[in-house]
Amino acid sequence: MKNKFLILSLLVVAGMLLAACGAAQPTGAPAPQATPAAGSGGSQYVLDPANAAGEKALAAVGYVYEGLVRVQDGNVTGALAESFEVSDDGLDYIFNLRPDVTFHDGSALNADVVIANFNRWFDPKDANRGSGKFEAWAKAFGGFKGETTTDGKPKSRYDGIEKVNDFTVLVHLNMPDPDLLTKLSSPAFSIVSPKAFAGGDGGTGPYKISAGSDKSLTLEPFAKYWYKGAIPSKGMEAPLK
Repeated sequence: MKNKFLILSLLVVAGMLLAACGAAQPTGAPAPQATPAAGSGGSQYVLDPANAAGEKALAAVGYVYEGLVRVQDGNVTGALAESFEVSDDGLDYIFNLRPDVTFHDGSALNADVVIANFNRWFDPKDANRGSGKFEAWAKAFGGFKGETTTDGKPKSRYDGIEKVNDFTVLVHLNMPDPDLLTKLSSPAFSIVSPKAFAGGDGGTGPYKISAGSDKSLTLEPFAKYWYKGAIPSKGMEAPLK
């Protein structure tokens, strides 16, 4: 697998097979459960996209969080990844990240952040895992790291992720999955700032959380949103129930 990663990394440098994708407003998807932020005393609520549970929070998810890609007008297009490439055998996906993305907590998007999110989803022993069940990952990819079938093969279609450079990652599969990009457009696979894994607003969307309860979130425009033409002019209330 390492040799294949090296070959595809060189393809990135050469700029081959680029599939440029335009920016667009975030879209909604199955909603994660709202939980109190760490140290908030229960007055600030956040959404953990990786553990989706609660249809009522549908709209709020797309306002606060974003993934590598999204589905727009029936087509997969870039979100936090401005472009992506797929190898001929369908096993390797290169994602070229936007270099100008800031999270609501002030940290910056880069390859290490994306890798930290994938490791959290995939590896039950990851230090950032928490107590979530990550059911969306199991459903989409078949299993977690270390799980095997009765004949000793990995349960998961996903095999691993590698850093190509500061703004490029390579995702490798055990078997082709033509629906991979559509799966990654789910809010369950939104990229969260590692600072917010244990609590806090770690989104990159056009709105950030200013206050909330178990019934609703108060959202305000995020002035540093990467898509300048889509920064909202005013805040809004997002019901969770």
